[in-house]
Amino acid sequence: MSNGYGKLLSSAHVAAAGLILLALEYGVPIRSPVISVLIGLIGLFFVLSILLPARGSTLRVRIDRDRWTSIFVFLFLACLATCAVLSLTGAAPPGALGRVGLTGLRVFVALASLKILATSLGNWLTVRVNAALIPPMTFVLVIVAGSILLMLPEATSADVSPLNSAFTATSATCVTGLIVQDTGHDFTLFGQAVILLLIQVGGLGLMTFVAFFVLFLGHSVGLKESLSFSMVMDSEFVSDLKRTLAHIVFWTLSIEAVGAILLYMTWRPLGMHSSSLQTIWHSVFHSVSAFCNAGFSLNTTNMEPYASSPATCVVMGSLIVLGGLGFSVLAGLTSSFFHRLRRQRRNIITVHVRLVLVVTAFLIAGTMLLFLVGEWNNTLAGMSAGEKVANAFLESVTPRTAGFNTVPTHALSPAIRWVFTGLMFIGASPGGTGGGVKTTTVALLLLTAVAILRRRHTIDLWGRRIAIVDVMRAASVFVLACIVFSVSVSLLLLSERASLGAEAGRRFEIDDYIFESMSAFGTVGLSTGVTGELTPVGRLVIMVTMFLGRIGPLTLAVVSGKFIPVRYTYPEARVTIG
Repeated sequence: MSNGYGKLLSSAHVAAAGLILLALEYGVPIRSPVISVLIGLIGLFFVLSILLPARGSTLRVRIDRDRWTSIFVFLFLACLATCAVLSLTGAAPPGALGRVGLTGLRVFVALASLKILATSLGNWLTVRVNAALIPPMTFVLVIVAGSILLMLPEATSADVSPLNSAFTATSATCVTGLIVQDTGHDFTLFGQAVILLLIQVGGLGLMTFVAFFVLFLGHSVGLKESLSFSMVMDSEFVSDLKRTLAHIVFWTLSIEAVGAILLYMTWRPLGMHSSSLQTIWHSVFHSVSAFCNAGFSLNTTNMEPYASSPATCVVMGSLIVLGGLGFSVLAGLTSSFFHRLRRQRRNIITVHVRLVLVVTAFLIAGTMLLFLVGEWNNTLAGMSAGEKVANAFLESVTPRTAGFNTVPTHALSPAIRWVFTGLMFIGASPGGTGGGVKTTTVALLLLTAVAILRRRHTIDLWGRRIAIVDVMRAASVFVLACIVFSVSVSLLLLSERASLGAEAGRRFEIDDYIFESMSAFGTVGLSTGVTGELTPVGRLVIMVTMFLGRIGPLTLAVVSGKFIPVRYTYPEARVTIG
């Protein structure tokens, strides 16, 4: 801040107090005027931190140093002025000025508090914490905060236990979609908004928002902080960090907004919601959930009510694909498109972008064909040809970390369920919003096998040689993923062994729990119905699996991103294989 008053009045402690008061006001059934007064005082403190005079500092300098808080203040005052003019002219209903003022005050306090806390958190993490520990620490922080918010009385319309709140928060933050409570029925609008916020933060990563606030909305940072951010954001150069963040924020907001508009235009004529506002909320929620590959739905049976709507399948499937491609791929395609427009010739697309596109297209086309063949007279029975193709498209992209389903998952044929298990393990692409071991990991390992069969010592792809370091990283991710999945399945089968007895009436088989564990590790969210029937220990196992599946590959990428050069080599030895 610009002066001593600012350091005192707009510190992280005051910002945290503002968010806590807002959470209490909306999450606890207490309508105390004291809370409203305190929120108003905190908003006043933020304004005074800019307006109060300081030695050697003019108002213009203070506004420039804290420009985003100043913008929040300006927008709030402009909103009040507009409402006042409308009230004086009789265009606004009685009491509108007061309602707009109170709402605007709360929005201003929330935005300013989030900005201050994010900046403080980013500075502290990059200075005090090793870059490899930042991803798991931030995810744990978000999960804990989300669990607390979902345990507030006003967040639920049913009896939700602390374990179920923590499970929901973990599933939303890890963008998995496995649920033990009906999202649309058991959670209020406040609770659904918390879940949506967790999905957005979890899909992009808390450090994406923190880095954005620090670099764009905060103050200048030093070299150490910039290096830490570049490692966590997987930016090759520190100078590219701002551009990477700008691409992420731009693509996220643009695609989610367009997706919400298209879903609203598709769903409004269907008349499945009671009002336009409810349709808007459903459209926004599902657009964000689809782009972040979360799989959360406000419908009790997920997307099954829209099985007869091809447009819904196409829009949702497209959002899932765009979110799973990775922001570097989207940025590369955009750059190539505009380059060709300006220079009237084709721009060279990087090997990474081409590899992601080829693998993604192959997986989608292959899975669509297999799904149509395997489910034509099963789960797709009774649909028209167009509806079958549209549903097959959505079902071909959703196993790779999205978790939406328009047909009952438990009714899938064993062959298709096995295909889905493999797709869940593969997951999305690096830098995207999905999980799994990533498409490039599997592609590099397959290319390595092909190179060995062809007796080549290097992996060549489109005129470029793949670095051996990237192959080692891919192998590490693959092996560690297999270990985590194997341990998860073993623990889950132990905790749920009572459901695997030979007594009559058992509901689930071993492959149901294998499917459940893989869905958790791949942060997919598809389930054959096991999730709601898990024991408390089983739910803890799934929670840990979701967490490791989300942060494992990311943490490993940060750790292995920079190799320390070794100045010596040992004599070569051979190990027998096969």
